[in-house]
Amino acid sequence: MQIATAVGEGVRVFLSAPLVSIMYAGTFMLAGVGLLGALVSLGFSPMGLPLIGGFMLIAPGLLAGFFAISRVRRRGGKPGIRDVAAGFVNTPRDLWGLMLVCGFVFVIWMTDAGILFSFMVGDSSSDWSLLLPLSGTVLRFHVGVSIAGGFFALIVFFVTAYAVPLLIERRAGLVVAVNASVRAVFHSFFTNMLWALVLAATIMLSIAIPLLLPVTLPVMAYASESIYRKVFPAPTPS
Repeated sequence: MQIATAVGEGVRVFLSAPLVSIMYAGTFMLAGVGLLGALVSLGFSPMGLPLIGGFMLIAPGLLAGFFAISRVRRRGGKPGIRDVAAGFVNTPRDLWGLMLVCGFVFVIWMTDAGILFSFMVGDSSSDWSLLLPLSGTVLRFHVGVSIAGGFFALIVFFVTAYAVPLLIERRAGLVVAVNASVRAVFHSFFTNMLWALVLAATIMLSIAIPLLLPVTLPVMAYASESIYRKVFPAPTPS
């Protein structure tokens, strides 16, 4: 599994359907900017980093839309927003169940971050600069939440890395897909951990610099699909 090759494939797929990819990913950019703006206006600026990191806990569910774009493209069609919507409409219930669990983990993560914020920072300030660890107090808070968030993110990655694509394509049920995902991650542990690090760093940086997200999110999604197809090749017709 070559990460550089997968990213190159992600770029190639993105360039073959740039408009719909940007439009789809752009909705999450706008939502992210709105949520970060709300945190700042309410005086909870340091909570912005946990929110950005928490996106990685629910992001696997977005693959349904990107897989739909890729599927239409492979069939020679011109993908559009209707195809993205159809990708979610046709999503199996098992995947919705898995994403519900990821959403629950996200809530736990944000609750823990909020508790740490109240103990370690406490005061409210409507200042965008506090999104970054520019003071000792905020730095200690971000280190603390990063340790806890990394634990949650690692669990979600193990469970969803390959289970989500398997469920999207209805190649397995929930239990089998999750088991296959965990086994696949362990099988190429260091490569998968490197990919998880590249994926998380790229997406989190792109959320912090929102104009990057409509490009990097599709590229990383298509790269993830490329890795999935190398680990779980499509069955050969008999």
